[in-house]
Order: sequence, then C-alpha cells, then structure tokens
Amino acid sequence: MTPVHRPLSMCLALLLASAGIARADDSSGGEDKRPNTALAACASGDVNKGIAILGELYAETRNPAYVFNQGRCYQKNNKLDEARGAFTEYLRIGTSEPPEDLQRAQGFIKEIDDALARQRASQPAPIVVAPVQSGEGRTRALRTTSIVLAAVGVVAIGVGAFLSYKVKSTNDAINNEFANQPYVTDEARLEQQISDGKSYETWQWVGYGVGVAAMAGALTTFILSGFSASGSAAPEQPAASTPSVAITPTLSRGGAGGVLQVRF
Repeated sequence: MTPVHRPLSMCLALLLASAGIARADDSSGGEDKRPNTALAACASGDVNKGIAILGELYAETRNPAYVFNQGRCYQKNNKLDEARGAFTEYLRIGTSEPPEDLQRAQGFIKEIDDALARQRASQPAPIVVAPVQSGEGRTRALRTTSIVLAAVGVVAIGVGAFLSYKVKSTNDAINNEFANQPYVTDEARLEQQISDGKSYETWQWVGYGVGVAAMAGALTTFILSGFSASGSAAPEQPAASTPSVAITPTLSRGGAGGVLQVRF
C-alpha cells in the first residue's frame, strides 16, 4: 500500500491544535483560588466576604478545616462570640481531624472565654431600677415624701424669713450709724455692711424659692397618695386611719413663713 504523505503545513496545524486543547484542559483544572481570596478578605477586615467564601467551600467539600478557618477569621476581627461558635462546631464535626488541630481549637476557645470574661469584668455594673411600688407601699412612700418636702419647705421659708430680718437689721444699722454724719468717716465699714445686706437679700429669695417649691412638691405628692390637703380620706381608705398634713402659710412684715401640722 502506498504511504500517504501529508503536507508539512497540515502537520504543524494538527500539532498546534493539540497543544491548544491541552492548555485549555490545564487551565480549567487549575488550583482553586477561593481559599486565598477568603484569607485576604479576613485579613483586610471584610469578615462577611471571608466567612461566605469559607462557608461555600465547606458546603462543597464537607472539609471541617474551613469551619476552623471561619473561627480564626472571626477571632482575628474581634468577633469573639461568633468565633467561639465556629470552633465549637469544628470540634463537633471534626472528630477525624488531626489531634493537634483539635487541641488548637480547644486552646482558641479558652483564649476567647478568657477575653470575654475580661470584657464582662471591665463593663460597669448595670443600673437596677427599683420596681414602681403599688398599693399600700406606694401610698406610704408618697406620704413620707410629702412630709419630708413639707418639712424642707417650712425650714427654707424660715431661713428666708430670718434673712429678711437680717436685711432689715442691716439697713437700720446703716441708717443709725451713717445717716446723721455729714460725711462718711469709715467707708470700709459702710461698704462691708452694704455688701452683707445685698447677700442677705439675695439668699432670702433663694430660701423663699426653695420653700415654695418644696411646699408645692409636698402638696402634689400628698394628693397623689390618695388624700386631700384638708385631711379627709379617699373613698377606699378608712377615715380613722387617714394621716393628714395641714400647711398654714404666715406672712409678716419681716417676711413669709409657714406652720406644718402632721396627723397620723
């Protein structure tokens, strides 16, 4: 049989075609770059991206190492609760993993537990809000508050009245000492008395203001406790056991005051 001789150009074309098919096969079966992408994402702080890639790889391969790496990704980005959960899951599913990797996971869990304990210790104690009292307890608290405020009001108004008296006394002293003098011989003493009089005058109004505010608070809490200012009991309370607070304001030339009467 006579051999068939192919042209040289046709042989080269077949060789190039074969080479091209091999290169395509090699590129399609190359190394998966997703683990490196996940590592880069975790290192740069893109935790969601890194965790998503590792989860996809675990779903495809069922390799517990990807769950381990999720724990490391969380831990390096200070998401300690999520990291602990990932390492715990790794210990559950990785019973056939190398012993050194299992020990590492256990060590990381201990580190995380210690870090979480330090965080809890450094946090301020929570503010505990006492429950609102109801019924008799609330009534007693309001009564007590009303009495205390009334007492504070009486004291404050009394202080205001005393300071009003000091203002009047200071004015009288200045008039008696300096009014009949053709000229002031002791300017320092006069200035001191005037300064004292101004201070007394300022603080008398402070006393009156605090007293009026405290009296108003006492009246408000007294009403809220279920009793009227005249001492009559609310319908649900027995009249015999009704406490009362009577506040009688007084007014004089030297200032204002009040008389507090309490009955239990």
